[in-house]
Amino acid sequence: MSRPGEIDEGPEPVERTAARWFARRRSGEITEAETAQLRLWLDENPENRLAYDVVARAWARAGLMRTTPEVLQLRARHRGAFPRTRRLLASRALAASLVAGVLGVGGYAGVTAGMAQLRKLPDATYRTAIGEQRTLKLADGSQVTLNTDTVLRTRRSGDRRLLYLDRGQAFFKVAHDKAHPFVVTAAGRTVTALGTAFEVRVEQGRFQVVLAEGRVKVEAPVAAASAGAPKVQATELVAGSQLVADSDREWRVAKADIPDQTAWVTGWLSFDGEPLGAVVRELGRYSSRRIVLADPKLAGAPVSGRFKPENIDAFVRALETYNIARVVVNTPSEIRLAAPEPKNATEAMGG
Repeated sequence: MSRPGEIDEGPEPVERTAARWFARRRSGEITEAETAQLRLWLDENPENRLAYDVVARAWARAGLMRTTPEVLQLRARHRGAFPRTRRLLASRALAASLVAGVLGVGGYAGVTAGMAQLRKLPDATYRTAIGEQRTLKLADGSQVTLNTDTVLRTRRSGDRRLLYLDRGQAFFKVAHDKAHPFVVTAAGRTVTALGTAFEVRVEQGRFQVVLAEGRVKVEAPVAAASAGAPKVQATELVAGSQLVADSDREWRVAKADIPDQTAWVTGWLSFDGEPLGAVVRELGRYSSRRIVLADPKLAGAPVSGRFKPENIDAFVRALETYNIARVVVNTPSEIRLAAPEPKNATEAMGG
């Protein structure tokens, strides 16, 4: 871990490291190299920036104690009394003195309490309309991307970060915090993670979890557990896997194609040999403009490619280009597809 003062004494709590960096920066002695090092430390983990902000707020509340005679005298002694090497060591003592002055008798406990307060998620509801996507930065530093027609709620809790996915699809990049588990409830099931990246999707009785990074635990109550049987069904997923459950059927865990299944986060939909009927249903989530298959046999035609969900016309043009289907009706509310025209007389006769 990057540390101010270029002294490595092993890992320390993020709150203490933030306090040292803040004091070093406020001392006026920070070098360009240290400034670059501080930027890297702030960017490498949302929790680092969160801790630094808490220290800054504590300093502001204390009324800029660096201007008191005692601290000014300490800074003056720090500047003049030591050569460069010893000044780096002394800056550590200055950092501790400054932060202790800001935080008072509680010391770093004040920073820890502030961190815990900032980690708490508010009581809030977030929605997206049909065809809309939205990325949120939560109070704990986690990032959530909501897909089309999605409702997500966050709730206050003392020791957990609680979220409820009422409908739709969301991708979570979780800020690491072992003391406050990140729990998503959807379709009567819970997905618990510490620091990881995963997707949850709920629609018409179907429940799906796709795990891009880390590990998550999926749990659900067992409706009619016999005596001595577990009352909760649970399984752990590893990166690159997915869990799917339809209504009350048993869970299915399989390998997942992460780039394809999470492509929607980047604004694309990716298909690899998917039946046209399934592709049409997926595109239907993003628009009120319906795609109708006039010939039921078209539903099984395989489709591969990447498409922008908001550009339905480009999608149907691709179907025509590759002779998968042809457009017979195209209005602002509906596109109707039929089987492609036979290429020649032999094909028309079934030869």
